[in-house]
Amino acid sequence: MVSTDTFSGESTVLTTGTRSAPNQPPCRLDTLTGMRFFAALAVVLCHVGGQFTGAQSLTVLASYGYIGVSFFFMLSGFVLTWSSKRGNGRRFLWMRFCRVWPLQFLLTMVAFTVLAAQEVLPGPFGHVAEILLLQAWSPQQGVYFGGNGVSWSLSCEMFFYLLFPFVAPLLDRLRGKGLLCTAAATVAVLVAAPLAADALHASAETSYWLFFIFPPYRFGEFLLGMVLAKAVQHGLRLPRVGPAALGAVAALGVVLLSLTAFTLHTGSTVDRPFVALLALPPFALLLLAGTTSDLAGRSVWLNRRLPVRLGEWSFALYLVHKPLFLVTASWGWWGQAGGLTGLVGFVGFLALALSLAALLHHATEKPIERYLRRWPVGMGHRVEA
Repeated sequence: MVSTDTFSGESTVLTTGTRSAPNQPPCRLDTLTGMRFFAALAVVLCHVGGQFTGAQSLTVLASYGYIGVSFFFMLSGFVLTWSSKRGNGRRFLWMRFCRVWPLQFLLTMVAFTVLAAQEVLPGPFGHVAEILLLQAWSPQQGVYFGGNGVSWSLSCEMFFYLLFPFVAPLLDRLRGKGLLCTAAATVAVLVAAPLAADALHASAETSYWLFFIFPPYRFGEFLLGMVLAKAVQHGLRLPRVGPAALGAVAALGVVLLSLTAFTLHTGSTVDRPFVALLALPPFALLLLAGTTSDLAGRSVWLNRRLPVRLGEWSFALYLVHKPLFLVTASWGWWGQAGGLTGLVGFVGFLALALSLAALLHHATEKPIERYLRRWPVGMGHRVEA
């Protein structure tokens, strides 16, 4: 069975312990793959959902869909920690590059050419930064959101991948209390940093970049995923998966509805890092529930064929939905109709985006990845991640 890593949809064979055992059958974390589609859907709703509804409450609710990025970062740390085998760091980074960069480069070129009149073009420096996935290191919004703006998160991912070979061996030395302290310290930093910036009267633009875009801060979510994976490897399981999963979904719903009510009542939004922090506990519980279920061999709707396939397409969906919307909107296809008409319009757009994502996944993304992975970069040791 296979699980998939964050936006990139990396396929990995997982086993039920910390090391592969010849007498143990492989176990797929397909439930986590199925979850990826809904995280990508949340991001799609955040970016284009407001164009299909006339209800302010639904528009505000959809605007908080950016928390799907936090889920992806956490999932990425979890899957890479669970599935990786220690080996050549250069090979590991090359495999990550092969998975993430080709499709991102293709859609960046589309943004710089076909959509040049509609996208925010970042200038020569920004063009180079986005191609090299370095744009999130710039505090200028025209750079980190330039071109195909959603790819800023891949800039963060590349930083995570760079740190992973150094951080993973340190976590290997920890057990229960050590992992718990690491998680607590990480959360403390994620809370304290934006509070300190506020106390120092940092500008809204600076705080937005530091605590939503800046890769070192977002690494905390990736690290929490790594810690959770190590805890599962050391035996952490949920005794009752169903109630835990329902509780996590309910908690996430309460968070989103409360945020929406707050915004509608006050006209203000909650700062993004604190929204993400509210979502992290339900996300962790969902990851733990999905892993517990798959390791026990249970069949649930999320690990069936259609949700898993949608999860495999989610990386392409994440990258293609905004360019696709800009192109089709320029043709006059969509209007802010609201009601049933708006719902039908969104379903039609999502079906179109998924069809294009599936085509890109099978005809472009995977073939190029297979080709690049044959290159003898860092072949001294075998690395799987």
